Amino acid sequence: MSQLHFQPIKGQARTILRAIMDTPEISSCRLKEVLTLRLACEEIVMNVASYAYPEGMEGYLDVNIQKVASDTGHTENRIVIRFEDGGVAFNPLEQKKPDTTLSWKLRPIGGLGIYLVLHKMDDIRYAYVDHKNILTIEKKI
Repeated sequence: MSQLHFQPIKGQARTILRAIMDTPEISSCRLKEVLTLRLACEEIVMNVASYAYPEGMEGYLDVNIQKVASDTGHTENRIVIRFEDGGVAFNPLEQKKPDTTLSWKLRPIGGLGIYLVLHKMDDIRYAYVDHKNILTIEKKI
């Protein structure tokens, strides 16, 4: 398991994403899985770094990454990534779905990234515990 701690996070999204992608759990995946995980992690990291903390608040982001092997042989192995921050409570699972029928020119900004994460991951869970956002994503590999 890889455990990463980032502080401060403002303006550090690319550095944070690079560190996540360089972990052995993710870097050992097939290219298609790496690209899908990168898309999801980039969206989550960008949202936390940009919106989780009010102006002037330093903030942090903890990321735990685990590769879980199938214990029964009947299910696939999976990557589990847990993002934890102390920012403003934000449950991405409760966000309004964007209207994907509109052309990109007419579509309002916002919401599409979270929508993609929800559709690319096999499981997503959110909890707000002890003033912390905890978002866990899983991808079968």
